[in-house]
Amino acid sequence: MKRILAPTIIALIVFSISACQKPIENHFITDDAYRAQVESDFEARKQLASGRSEELFSVIDENLSTEEREALEFLYAYMPYSDLADYNGDFFLKQVQYAFKARDFFAWGKSVPEDIFRHFVLVYRVNNENLDTARMFIFNDIKDRIKDLSMYDAALEVNHWCHEKVCYRASDARTSAPLASIRTGFGRCGEESTFTVTALRAVGIPARQCYTPRWAHTDDNHAWVEVWVDGKWYFLGACEPDAKLNMGWFASPSTRCMMVHSNAFGKYKGNEEINHRGELFSKINMLSNYTDTKKITAHVVDEAGHDVADADVQFKLYNYAEYYPIASGKTDKNGNASLTTGFGDLLVWASKDGIYDYAKIDVRKTNIITLTLDRKAGNEYEEDFDIIPPTGKPVKTNVTPDEADKNNKRLATEDSIRNAYLKTFPSDDDIAKITNENLTAEQISGIIKKSEGNYKEIISFLNAHSEKNENLFLYDFMKSLSDKDLRDIEAETLNQHIVEYDNKFPTDVFAKGILPARIEMEMIRPWRQFLREKINGIFGTSPSYSDILEWTKTNIPTDKEGNYFNCPISPRGVFELRHADSRSRDIFFVAACRSVNIPAYLDNATRQIFVYENDNWNIVSLDEEKPAAKTGKLVIKYNGNKDLKPQYWTHYTLAKFENGDFTTFDYENDPRVAEFPITLDLEEGYYMLSTGNRYNDGEVLSHLEFFNIKQDETTIRKIKIRPLEDRPNGFYGFISDDTQIEVNGKILNIVDMAKDSPLVLCFIDPNREPTKHVLKELEEMRKLYEKLNINIMMIIPQEKLTESFSAAKWNLPKQTIVASDNNGLLEKILSDTKQKYDDNPPLIFIIDKNGKIFFRSEGYRIGTANRILSCCFKNHEYFKVKAV
Repeated sequence: MKRILAPTIIALIVFSISACQKPIENHFITDDAYRAQVESDFEARKQLASGRSEELFSVIDENLSTEEREALEFLYAYMPYSDLADYNGDFFLKQVQYAFKARDFFAWGKSVPEDIFRHFVLVYRVNNENLDTARMFIFNDIKDRIKDLSMYDAALEVNHWCHEKVCYRASDARTSAPLASIRTGFGRCGEESTFTVTALRAVGIPARQCYTPRWAHTDDNHAWVEVWVDGKWYFLGACEPDAKLNMGWFASPSTRCMMVHSNAFGKYKGNEEINHRGELFSKINMLSNYTDTKKITAHVVDEAGHDVADADVQFKLYNYAEYYPIASGKTDKNGNASLTTGFGDLLVWASKDGIYDYAKIDVRKTNIITLTLDRKAGNEYEEDFDIIPPTGKPVKTNVTPDEADKNNKRLATEDSIRNAYLKTFPSDDDIAKITNENLTAEQISGIIKKSEGNYKEIISFLNAHSEKNENLFLYDFMKSLSDKDLRDIEAETLNQHIVEYDNKFPTDVFAKGILPARIEMEMIRPWRQFLREKINGIFGTSPSYSDILEWTKTNIPTDKEGNYFNCPISPRGVFELRHADSRSRDIFFVAACRSVNIPAYLDNATRQIFVYENDNWNIVSLDEEKPAAKTGKLVIKYNGNKDLKPQYWTHYTLAKFENGDFTTFDYENDPRVAEFPITLDLEEGYYMLSTGNRYNDGEVLSHLEFFNIKQDETTIRKIKIRPLEDRPNGFYGFISDDTQIEVNGKILNIVDMAKDSPLVLCFIDPNREPTKHVLKELEEMRKLYEKLNINIMMIIPQEKLTESFSAAKWNLPKQTIVASDNNGLLEKILSDTKQKYDDNPPLIFIIDKNGKIFFRSEGYRIGTANRILSCCFKNHEYFKVKAV
């Protein structure tokens, strides 16, 4: 009996002991060496962020599972400064918990490899957007809609859901948060892709944002999405659903790219080529997914021919009238730096210790270029380059007509869902009921309409300040906000920033240097009261700007990589974290001055900081090595056609030499460059004026001019734009005299429409971004098109001609006619002229009075409206007579 009971008692004891112990939990990071590295990096990050230790790290306690703790430590170890500074631990813990929740809820969650999940599902940030709770909202909203689908079909369905919420519309460079995009109903490509990547990650599908930092064949850039499905990366157009993956209007233009890249959070060990591998992130080169590539090498030597190690090398592409770095790196011990790129032209720039060299490389012909560091600032000369982009290659899709038709019908339904939501915004009658004694009815209407889906917050703020107050400067305050601010700012934040005029400074100084809540391109957050208390606590109640300047230099160290997503840190965040990038530090300094009633502003074109003292705006610098500013004047003249005057970023840019390279000023929409002659007050130094003229095939005639600006002297330069030569391919056949189209029950003859003025015939898809770019350009140039009376006809496929599209809604030139192609007009023109078309809208022809097509543009082309005008002036007798 004892022999029987003894084993039973032992078993009970063992069971009781094991029941009291926690079960062994799975590691989130199973690689021991990688996990140890993350833990080490996390501890270093904790030390760096010790000023916000309680806000960030108090969530890490014994209640977390092993997976949650390791995932949270991974995020903390590699997140940019902006996230350490402006968000709290509860936010990041929720992100971790919902990432695991999606993994466990969906069948495909178990198929995602650990490293892919870690870098492309768990990570909460996509680009430089304001962070929000979109992951949680999206998971709960869409989970039942897709739970029974395959991973492939779920990815497509998420994009359809995204299209129901958001469509394309151009906006400024600040990236809205996903929920702000939903609230507004639109976003630019960077916002659409940020939103879509967030949505895919919210349901456990790995996704990443892809960027071509600059197109080679046209100005501008583009962002789209890559999604990991069943072991393979596919691409898709964000908020632009197609019938299958690996489709999008950008598929053809992407074959002409010189770079496509993406940021990978943390220490990434994927198979892709890495352009840059830092301590916190990697920049992945994905160009080979889209086109043919070639590895090129820049070999850097000194004047004696010796290899130069650790030189800065930038691979630059012409775009927006500047040479933009699509990739950069350092030379190795042999003086080499390499890049895998496309088959086009680049300008390769190398520098070290202020000495530099540059040269064009034709990747079609060679894979190596040697640069000799022998150039120094100060030499005045001019130089021309002909820049030729890659030719691209055909793109095939395997979608049947039935699949395409089904998808188009879904798009129309999704448009109707979104448009129904947009109709809930305040009507004119609703707005007319809002009164404010500090604003006119017209001002109130303009503000509310610009706020779009954020109207409740803006109305709340206006109502809180509706009583007459002459010192409130309410309209000036609202004008200082961007349109995007009105669409995503909270009333509470605006209330924190409102200040009354106290007669201490002239009203224009107050309005420029104290009143605005915005300083640069940052997300506006509450900082005024917080900084006032902190600055006064440090210096007393009357600090000077020099006190704040020296404190900032001493207490806010900066580096170039810590805030690698380039999302500006809030002024409060900079103060608490005590680490920043130079851009965020500059914003902080201006904010600190304003908080204690010292007028200050940041010139967004030149990046100079101005502080008002002794009745003058004075330039100050936070860079220790930079001496006090000495200024001179630059006058830029233009003597060409006044109707086609050059525009900044389209035809010319201005850059200043700093640390071995030229930094381009951002004068976009700046009144200082609105009219020629342009007069600018600039720091003494070495400058470059860059101009360019682009052929319709994408080739650019580039001109560079290098010159000096000296203290108290005036330098005069003329804009020199190299003329485009006539080319034999500038003729695309004749339209037959019997070519007609029906518009509103009336038959119009196409050739007759071009008798007195050229006819611009546009075959468009109003749902796609390339078409919307052209429509936006025509809206911006409306007055000139009306003045010249250029006929425009927008022709839309019958199934895509909806009530939501009209010439009036887009504010197109008044002579614009909108029609549907229900009688085969496009097919007839292509047949008569023996042209091919790859269904890549917009397809644009210009036709003269004889039916001759003397211009053709297909697909994505920035600046098309301007090129149409240039072509008309050059080819059409009507304008030649008129010009005389």
